[in-house]
Amino acid sequence: MKTIKNHAGSLTLAAAMLVGVLAACGGGGDDAGSLTAFNIQPATVTFSAPAGTAAGVCVGGGSQDVFVYGGAAPYKVDNTLPDYVSLNKTEVGSPGESFTLTVLGGCITNGTIVVRDKLGRQQVFTVNNAPTAAASAASS
Repeated sequence: MKTIKNHAGSLTLAAAMLVGVLAACGGGGDDAGSLTAFNIQPATVTFSAPAGTAAGVCVGGGSQDVFVYGGAAPYKVDNTLPDYVSLNKTEVGSPGESFTLTVLGGCITNGTIVVRDKLGRQQVFTVNNAPTAAASAASS
């Protein structure tokens, strides 16, 4: 860096250079360098029992990977449905990584899993485990 001695503009030049460096690395913003808004994909998943399952049954075993993007890592994953859903981890370390959700059985409508970034912002993942529909009556 070139220093300009005894010049009133030297402080301004240094400040401008610092701002340029911070802007280049993404520093100073709420997303801590992220160019992508904090989000999760997919935001909703619905599981349903396979064909031939008795009416009104919600089965377990279905899994879904949920990817976390943007925001400020690391991310905390809060399982608000521990009797119905298991998670393979409760923290995601970096943008683009995922956690896996597995339904344990039991019916769920609009159940939520909350994902928070290190700045406290949150995204909500919605889980549905739909019961099988009643079989339609055979026509005669």
